[in-house]
Amino acid sequence: MKLKFLFLLILLSFANSQIKIAGTVIDNKSGSPLPLVNVYSSDLDLGEVTDNKGRFSYTFNDKQKAELIFSHVAYEKYHQVFDSTYDDVVIRLNETLIQLNNVVVTSTRSGYLLRDVPVATEVIGKKEITESGATTINELLQQRAGVSTSTNVDGGAIFNMLGLDSRYILILKDGQPITGQFNNRVDLNHISTNRLKKIEITKGPGSAIYGTDAMGGVINIITEDAKNSPTLTTSYRASSFGGTPKQISKDPINSIVKSSLTIPFNNFNFTSDITYQHFLKGQQFEYISADQIDKVNFDNELKWNKENHSLRASHSKYKQTDEGATRLSSGTVLYTNETNINRNQLTLNHKWQLKDNFFIEQTIRNANYIRSYIVKNNDGSLSTEDDTKEENTEYEFLFNRTYEKLKYNGGVEFSKPEYKSDRIAGGIRQKEIFGLFNQIAWSATSMIKAVSGLRFDTYGDTTVTSPRLALSFKMNESWIYRLSYGHGFRAPSFMESLIDWDHLQFGYSVKGNPNLKPEISKGFTLGAEYRNNNNFQLSTLLYHNTFSNLIKDYAIEPGLLSYRNIERAYFTGLEIISKWAINSKLSSSFTFNYVKNEDENSEQIPNTIPLSIGGRLSYSPGNQKVLYALNFKGTGKYDPQEFDPSSGDYQSSDTSVKSYLTVDAQIIYNITPSYRVIFGAKNIGNHTNLAYGPYIGRTAYVELNTNYER
Repeated sequence: MKLKFLFLLILLSFANSQIKIAGTVIDNKSGSPLPLVNVYSSDLDLGEVTDNKGRFSYTFNDKQKAELIFSHVAYEKYHQVFDSTYDDVVIRLNETLIQLNNVVVTSTRSGYLLRDVPVATEVIGKKEITESGATTINELLQQRAGVSTSTNVDGGAIFNMLGLDSRYILILKDGQPITGQFNNRVDLNHISTNRLKKIEITKGPGSAIYGTDAMGGVINIITEDAKNSPTLTTSYRASSFGGTPKQISKDPINSIVKSSLTIPFNNFNFTSDITYQHFLKGQQFEYISADQIDKVNFDNELKWNKENHSLRASHSKYKQTDEGATRLSSGTVLYTNETNINRNQLTLNHKWQLKDNFFIEQTIRNANYIRSYIVKNNDGSLSTEDDTKEENTEYEFLFNRTYEKLKYNGGVEFSKPEYKSDRIAGGIRQKEIFGLFNQIAWSATSMIKAVSGLRFDTYGDTTVTSPRLALSFKMNESWIYRLSYGHGFRAPSFMESLIDWDHLQFGYSVKGNPNLKPEISKGFTLGAEYRNNNNFQLSTLLYHNTFSNLIKDYAIEPGLLSYRNIERAYFTGLEIISKWAINSKLSSSFTFNYVKNEDENSEQIPNTIPLSIGGRLSYSPGNQKVLYALNFKGTGKYDPQEFDPSSGDYQSSDTSVKSYLTVDAQIIYNITPSYRVIFGAKNIGNHTNLAYGPYIGRTAYVELNTNYER
């Protein structure tokens, strides 16, 4: 009898169980309440939105557990399971669109909130990265206005930003330079978007704090912070280069596999991520003379934190293999080619917080890069074998001291790059490089901030001085104005100085010039920015760079090329960027870019694209299980130019490239908080131009994602 009574009580307790959940949703950085956040219950299949003070409430009857999903188009989605009543729970959401309260570090090498940073900084956040559908950094940046590719002397692609060749843009990953350049440029197709947190971009000379290569700007690729709980994410993407359903059915399927793992234990945190890309020849794949491409990115990091010390050891590896053949129209093979690329980078970093307002940081980095290129004739005999090796060991010491109205930071850098190549005289060369910089940031008033910096760099018997001065005026919480002026430089590369090479396929020879001077830039940026209640941002930036001693290739005689310094070139432009969280379901961004790039004779710099626009729309209706993302980019009419090895000059094409628009689209369906499927298409209009780009037409893909977190 007692057992029956006890069983009845248990049944009644379940039948009458009730969970009440009430609370407030706030911005994780600012602490401000968030209105119009979608709060969805999968148990009740009901949704509501938070009120003007960010408040919400739910009541669950006859439930032992209840799950709520919090979503907003401008914030990271969050879900939580409740097993009891909460009267005043606080839900913190991380902003992913405008991110004004996030810390940026690239423009000053010290932390500032994005809303207060004295030097204009653009941030590509997690939301834009996810909705882009990009697998590599090159794909991500290609969607943006002011970014283009042009054709190099050897037929390869050159990345341009704001009309500047990428050799004038310093590329960093987590604040460290990337060793291994081909034709004096870092290939952004080698860098995966896996576990990517954001990209910070500064425009204008940055050599005052970074040294060589930062003539026109800095791109800092920043990876995700390790989570405090075990996490495993995986994804698989199948894609086709076929432009029509018939071509898709005939073309091979290309595969991309990504995975990342986080394991925290005690004071340690281990992260590992891998990206594998496998491409086979398809309808739109011929322009790179490759029948198969395999790429692997493998990154590992171990962090240790205890009291005032943090230690980080990381290893990054990239491997790429290309195989292809050049054939006659009859299908007969003329020759085969194979390219193998290996990049390894080992980094050890120690940060010591001596006081609350003072820390020092040391980094040792060893990197090597190997590229081998082999061409064989149709009978299997060797036609060309070309090996290039780069190795660099660098030590960096930084300090940062903060006072009430003053920030003082600086550091020293030592490096010893070594270059081995069959293309340079002597086969192997070394440099010793030393850099010293200091910077002071002064908060004169609550409205005015000033930054001044100076850097000295020496390599060989050459010394370069790079100053910078920046000023910001914050009129109120909505408006801020920024002005900066600085110098930049790029040291002549080993190839430009020492190359001695015959290009049999293209029929010309190249001789280096050991007397080249460093390229120098002097430039300013002037910007104004308006923001409103964390849901709208509009920024305008005017920039102008004057380059002197510009290194340019030229013909000594027909078929024999070399390099020389020319007097001047001028790079001027205007950029307008807006980001708007229209409501909790719809957000947009838009970019307008105009450039005017001329040499000393007032002639346009080769392959300058004067006008481009870009934008993105994302819409997530109802309970926000589905998100629709649309990215578009418009390129204005321009006059292309091609390099003629016999004359050493760029020759204008007989016809202009007409204005065109490319559109990418994604549908992201969240099956559960841990599983989602993505349907995407790139270059929906199938616009191609095999001479000047875009080179690849319509691409369709399906992707499956899983995310497991304890």
